[in-house]
Amino acid sequence: FYSGVRPAINVGISVSRVGGNAQITPMRKVAGRLKLELSQFRELEAFAQFGSELDPETQRTLARGERLVRTLNQSERSPLPVEDQVIQIYAATNGYLDRINVDRVQRFLAELTDQVRGNEPELLKRIAEGNWDEDTQSQAQQAVERFAEDFGFDLDEEGHPLEDEADAGKADRGRAQDGRREDEPRGDGGRPAEREGAAQAA
Repeated sequence: FYSGVRPAINVGISVSRVGGNAQITPMRKVAGRLKLELSQFRELEAFAQFGSELDPETQRTLARGERLVRTLNQSERSPLPVEDQVIQIYAATNGYLDRINVDRVQRFLAELTDQVRGNEPELLKRIAEGNWDEDTQSQAQQAVERFAEDFGFDLDEEGHPLEDEADAGKADRGRAQDGRREDEPRGDGGRPAEREGAAQAA
């Protein structure tokens, strides 16, 4: 609450008698994993504040947790249909946001929803009706994968920034014109300049 994340409902109202029973099956399925991952994130987030060195697995858990929180952020008075929520949470909990910069998560999700709504209306209809069988899950996976590939990634599988494709292309063309590999010395005894992206990664 104090970090700026406000609850979607009045926390003073008890909903324990209803809970997940009020959710449609697709939401129950994707939200179950969401609750577990958010719980792990909150626990590790507290330890990370002490500045201790974190292992790669912990870093990945924290990175995904940040993206899950962004996924759950919602503009005031902007309700989202449950089928759209399912698609967005499915994308987040299955790692499709892991290689997207945090500041682009909201854009990714908004455009994903628009594309699925435009191209897969029957999929959303089945989800809204509570259908989450294997065919529905497979279609949801394919729809999210297609969008993610078109949207493009910001990070590699280890979470490091990808080098700029334009710079990489220029460097590749330069090596082709020069006729030498990048690690071969030039005639003047110098060495070809490293790509900006590679230097930043180092």
